[in-house]
Amino acid sequence: MCEDLIIESEQNIEKSGHYDSHLDIDPRASAFLALINHHVDRDSRPLSAIAKILKISRRQLGRMLNGHRPMRIAELLKLTEVLRIDPARAVVAIEVIGDWQCYDDPGLGVVMHLLYPVVTRLRARADFAIQPLTKPAQDRLSDWLADTIITNEEQIRNRRDTFMKLPEI
Repeated sequence: MCEDLIIESEQNIEKSGHYDSHLDIDPRASAFLALINHHVDRDSRPLSAIAKILKISRRQLGRMLNGHRPMRIAELLKLTEVLRIDPARAVVAIEVIGDWQCYDDPGLGVVMHLLYPVVTRLRARADFAIQPLTKPAQDRLSDWLADTIITNEEQIRNRRDTFMKLPEI
């Protein structure tokens, strides 16, 4: 999905012969760019240090980050690695949830960590094709899962609070 966004942007540049601003970028590509810029802002390293790791000039990196230069797939992958952005989590936040700011949501982290074990168990236990869930089934399963995760978190917090209130010896 991400490859299509970047390739599409590069094709638009080739057609027009120039790249005026980040406003010409597909909204999903814009969301990826916003997420990357957010992580650059949070990173303690100067832009020149990040550019050096990427083996490009600071100016080239600045132009990529402000949308005035297209970001190639290899650059995007290296940049996400350097900034420690989980590409799968970014895609889920942007493509599935529709908000790059959800990337840092702890709930998304919990759900992302559940994907692999759930898919693995479905493959191992079902000897038939799994069909998509109906909307009511999705709602019911989502409610149950959210309630289970919240209950677990409450239990963890209660144990932590109880531990913190131990009598002094």
